[in-house]
Amino acid sequence: MVSKIKPQRGFLFDDTPRGILEALLVAGSITVALSAAPVFVIALGALGYMLKAEDKTRRKKLNQYGNYLKRRKYITLQQVSKNQVRISLTPSGEQRALGARARRLLGTPVNRPRTWDFKWRLILFDIAAEERAKRNAFREFIRRIGAVMLQKSVWIHPFDCAEHIELLREYFSLSESELRLVVAERVGEDRLLRRHFNL
Repeated sequence: MVSKIKPQRGFLFDDTPRGILEALLVAGSITVALSAAPVFVIALGALGYMLKAEDKTRRKKLNQYGNYLKRRKYITLQQVSKNQVRISLTPSGEQRALGARARRLLGTPVNRPRTWDFKWRLILFDIAAEERAKRNAFREFIRRIGAVMLQKSVWIHPFDCAEHIELLREYFSLSESELRLVVAERVGEDRLLRRHFNL
């Protein structure tokens, strides 16, 4: 039997090495039953993307991608019983998958609802000065999702960006004390902010 995987909002699978890594990032790890079919084809089917039996070219390609990821040490295969194997991300594979997912998700603006809920999202971060490269990269990602700087290390956004922020937390390995998302109804004089965001 294969493990059941719940669909994740905002998750997009494509049958490329990057897509396989992202699929495993969402699933954590999967356990599949061994059969005559290539194990990576079975695994991707377990993730909810069943392949047509006649699509031999695609099946072959997916199996090649899976073996490529194994050679690069992005994934591991562990036999957990006589008839089952578990496919998991390695630490380097997880980082690679997070990077791919971050670039895809953070390359698009935060969803703008039809009506604003009159709440501000304050993004507070505290990244050590000696980690300048990380801090600059973090700021660039925040800017990409549409946030603006309110003051040093405090950025603001009017719409729900929790998913983006949690992804940033994982990608940059930031603790709760290093990155916080605070939802506030008042931030003082906000006319310029409303004008900037067309609220």
